[in-house]
Amino acid sequence: MAGEANITDVAALDEFRRALVRFREEINVAVAEAESELKAMFVWLERDRMMHWKRAVPRLEEELTSAKSALFRKEMQTMGTGQRPSTIDEKKAVARAKARSEDARERLDKTRRWLVQLEREVALYKSHMSPMSSLVDRDMPNAIQRVKNMTLALEAYLSSPTPSLAVQLERARSSFGSMRRAGEARTAEEEAAEAMEQAQLEKDERELAAARDAAVAELRRNGGAP
Repeated sequence: MAGEANITDVAALDEFRRALVRFREEINVAVAEAESELKAMFVWLERDRMMHWKRAVPRLEEELTSAKSALFRKEMQTMGTGQRPSTIDEKKAVARAKARSEDARERLDKTRRWLVQLEREVALYKSHMSPMSSLVDRDMPNAIQRVKNMTLALEAYLSSPTPSLAVQLERARSSFGSMRRAGEARTAEEEAAEAMEQAQLEKDERELAAARDAAVAELRRNGGAP
């Protein structure tokens, strides 16, 4: 025969449900922040660095061409003595322009590689986050609803009417008295008292069954298992 339920604090279940709700919200915030940072990185690489170096490369190549032209013109010059002028400054200018042009090209290539690498890493991130997304979007809402259903069922159980201790003792005394007089002729009052006791027991059973049925119906309406 099943024993009585030992329920001490239904509020603890409701607090646990609220903790689950808060935890789910914190996960959603953390995921949103991570996705925002990834998006910001894409924007920085594509719209900032990529565009910057795409504009810088032709400009620096033009500066290199101009520096080479200046060097060529200086090399073609001759002084009154027939000597050629010094081209040290022009050669330094060409070297600086060449270094800046090569650096810009290298940075542009690195930006392209970083974009490709970032796309791969984001794909891996989304793959690893798939179980977490399922947990947050499906499993946790189901768990929160089930805990709520449990709370409703227990509250319905606790609110169902039960005979007080005094009533149960009185019924026990009455039953004991009836047993002692077994085989003896019972008076009309005793028979009436027994009938009333039986009717009360049947009423209590009906009320308890109705409370259980109401709890089960509430569980089913909220998607919980009976």
